[in-house]
Amino acid sequence: MSSGLLTPDHHAGTETTMDPRLRARRVEVARDVGRRRRHRVLALVMITTLVVGGIVLARSTIFDVDQVRVVGSTRSDANLVLATTGIPAGRAMVSVDPEPAEKRLEQLPWVAHAVVTRHWPGTVEVRLTERQPVAIAGAGPGAVLVDRDGRVLGPAAGTDGLPIAGPDPVEGPGIFLSAERRRVVRLLAELPAALRAETERGTIGPKGLGLVLSDGIAVHLGDATRLRAKAEAVAVLLDQANRATIATIDVSVPGSAALTRSQVAKEGA
Repeated sequence: MSSGLLTPDHHAGTETTMDPRLRARRVEVARDVGRRRRHRVLALVMITTLVVGGIVLARSTIFDVDQVRVVGSTRSDANLVLATTGIPAGRAMVSVDPEPAEKRLEQLPWVAHAVVTRHWPGTVEVRLTERQPVAIAGAGPGAVLVDRDGRVLGPAAGTDGLPIAGPDPVEGPGIFLSAERRRVVRLLAELPAALRAETERGTIGPKGLGLVLSDGIAVHLGDATRLRAKAEAVAVLLDQANRATIATIDVSVPGSAALTRSQVAKEGA
């Protein structure tokens, strides 16, 4: 009588036999999965090692700031420039942030534009473009140089050859002149070279903008438009008349330029 249990021979007879090729394929797939897993782990270990090593190396003394090199500081005090960068020797190069340093430098009176560049392994270059003085504001010991925007640059002691933009006292370096005084400065900056060379100072009054030439002749310009035509009209009148007899020249309308004679010249005639 059968017990209903499968004998070993019966089980072996009913088991499905796997195709050897399929078995080999499964083994190969399992090996590929294992290899890929090992490769990913090795790659992750290598990347982590490189990143950590790079961070450690970048913050080591090998990549510290060895020097800060300043280029273009003709007028700016080099020590002040170095202090303003906020980049001391010994700082890690990776922690040097050029943009904030540039903004701080551009607050200095003489600095129009600053570019801070890292040169690995240990040099930071500061390249400055400085403002150019176009006029003198104030008088005496308080006279200062100003650029075309009316920004006070520094003391004018020992500076010759620049026109004067008014004798009134002014505040210290980095401050801008009043809007009215800036109009005079901009005029002086934009004058054609020949007329600027003859100008002693710029003025502003009821008739608008004007100039006083080196020999005292007052030139009325009206506004700052058509400066080349106005300069040419002034040159023509100066060539045609005896300068010693001229008191004023009005070129507010260049095509209708006029002059007045000095009272001294009339009385001596």
